[in-house]
Amino acid sequence: MDIFQECALNFRKLAQTTKYVFHVSKNKKIEVFSIDFKESDYHHVAGLQYLTDIQIPRAKSKVIPWILESKNNITEEYLQKSAFYKGKINDEKDVEKRISELRFLEEYLDNDNIVYIYSPKDSPQNNSLISCDYIIKSRNDDRNETVFIFLKHRNGSDSACRIISFGVKKKVEYGGIYTYVMLKDKVTNGVRDNLFRHNRYGDDQIMLNEPGVIATYLTNEDDYNGE
Repeated sequence: MDIFQECALNFRKLAQTTKYVFHVSKNKKIEVFSIDFKESDYHHVAGLQYLTDIQIPRAKSKVIPWILESKNNITEEYLQKSAFYKGKINDEKDVEKRISELRFLEEYLDNDNIVYIYSPKDSPQNNSLISCDYIIKSRNDDRNETVFIFLKHRNGSDSACRIISFGVKKKVEYGGIYTYVMLKDKVTNGVRDNLFRHNRYGDDQIMLNEPGVIATYLTNEDDYNGE
């Protein structure tokens, strides 16, 4: 499949079926946040805003339908008409590389080897001009690629995070307050499965930090909910 079509299709699947829940420890305090996906997020995540010399729908909610449902398929060949599509060496805005790796976003989020989750708002030396709440750094050894996934709460700290930017690592490193992943869950079509859990993070701690959590792997969940 064409990489641009594949990338949009994979993002649509995430928007229709998937979210993630993280519990992270920062300065000995637990923060809980989730990540969800909307088709309207795709335009910016894929870096299409940089391709200013070709026609792309202005309404972000129409970008994925435009790619996948147009009478004439919108493929990478169309993007290649832009002078800004192919990145230069060490260009952090390399749209071509960005779209190629964005196809594997779910894999990068599922990986056991997420290296860091940063909270860049707590550090002035984060090397990022992007205003975000967290940065996930994840590596795929098979493809020898490392990516940064920038997250921001949609509407205040109690709301889910959305991905506001995605980039393939070249030379730039990003910093912030280091946080430890205590729990990572994936919710697919309403079913919540555990991807990672620190061996010192017990059921009581999970339920204390996320009241009302419903997850089948919690052995004493029924007692907690008073059922």
